[in-house]
Amino acid sequence: MDRREAEELYDSGKEPTVVKLLELDEENQSLKQKVSSLKRDSTNSSKPPSSDRPSTRRYNKSDEDKNQRNPGGQPGHRGSHRQSIPTEEADKVVPLLPKICSRCKKPLPQDIEKVKIVGKPFRWQTTEIPPISPIVTEYQCLKTQCDCGCLNRAELPPEVASSQFGPRLTALIAYMTAVHRIPRRGIEVLLETLLTVPISLGSVQNLLEETSQSIEPVDQELKAELNRQPVLNVDETGWKHKDWLWIFATQTFVYFWIAASRGSDVLRSVLGESYNGIFCVDRWGAYTKYHKGLMQICWAHLKRDILGVVQTSQSDCAKAFANRLLSAKKDIFHRWYAFRGGGITRATLIEQTLTARNQIRQCLEDYQDTRDKSVRKLARGLLKRYDHLFTFIFEEGVSPTNNIAERGIRPAVQWRKICFGNRSDNGRLLTARLLTVTRTCLLQRRNPFELLVEAITSYRCGNLAPSLI
Repeated sequence: MDRREAEELYDSGKEPTVVKLLELDEENQSLKQKVSSLKRDSTNSSKPPSSDRPSTRRYNKSDEDKNQRNPGGQPGHRGSHRQSIPTEEADKVVPLLPKICSRCKKPLPQDIEKVKIVGKPFRWQTTEIPPISPIVTEYQCLKTQCDCGCLNRAELPPEVASSQFGPRLTALIAYMTAVHRIPRRGIEVLLETLLTVPISLGSVQNLLEETSQSIEPVDQELKAELNRQPVLNVDETGWKHKDWLWIFATQTFVYFWIAASRGSDVLRSVLGESYNGIFCVDRWGAYTKYHKGLMQICWAHLKRDILGVVQTSQSDCAKAFANRLLSAKKDIFHRWYAFRGGGITRATLIEQTLTARNQIRQCLEDYQDTRDKSVRKLARGLLKRYDHLFTFIFEEGVSPTNNIAERGIRPAVQWRKICFGNRSDNGRLLTARLLTVTRTCLLQRRNPFELLVEAITSYRCGNLAPSLI
């Protein structure tokens, strides 16, 4: 619109001018929403950090984000250095003598018994691996004749009878798949190149399927234990082929499940018809539909939702709403960190956060009928779940965020980015079981490779599987 058109609109009277202004305002709001959607990243929405573009990473500091840390070690961080092992534990000790005098350039004796050793030697240790050669064992089942004339042939040991590949090699394949996310073809090449073990792609898959069967009892034991946990952190993320990967995290173990649904039916299939503990989750509706007891809404998600409202609306109302909520939230978390560090008791925490909690409720009530749609929607939604915002203040073992589940699911998300998902139920079970067992071992500071060896050996011998409870 140029000046002449604007003057004509002004002269046309009140009604045409109002109609045109409303049209322009509607168009302006639509464009603002499109722009804000383009600016959405993990800091102001539920998008994962891995979806951010490099140009929008948090380490690109802006005026609005000046308190973010630089990448790398922070001031005061104690670095870690490789420590030398005691000399007596070294496999080989090589004494070295100087060959030429640094002053007169005279050649020095090279017989260690003819020189004078002064002080302690400078120690330098190198670690190397020998050429890797697999151990091939041939079992010869001999046949003997009894006095009665019956011929009897010896039987193979149970741990090798079902496969030409031993438990450790089988466990190594599963470990490389689950922990290091190496594809089947990559494992085939790696085994032949580094370990000189020729193996077909079909054999790799068969051994993985055997591993899945061997760790099934471990997986089922953890699943049965979920409903007895007082606190559960739950999260879900998209998997390939319209599947969803779920994580159920506790302080001592994690459980993964892949389903074709993101609904509450998955929670019923894993936890049963009801769960009596405390759910720590985001605001996805499937959780409140299933669980009617105590919950803790993730404050990390809430902060992103609040910032997202400001980004979407760009109105003074949204900014005032966000400022009030974030200010009260900052005060609550200041007290929470003091409690977590042992500075105050839980009773003091409850007392000192009362004012800020009331400020949050008042803010939500003040904005539940505002004209700003995005602010109104968030305020009403949080008011409905107000009782679930501060469970962490009153209940033991509850965190204000869902970080334990977020951190637990991240390796699976990295795996998802380089794999083609699962195309069968057996494939889904394999992926979920491997993630459950290996991530639980790492959480418990146990060696996942050795546990896989134990599980496969027990399975082949018909013994009880190891436990992670």
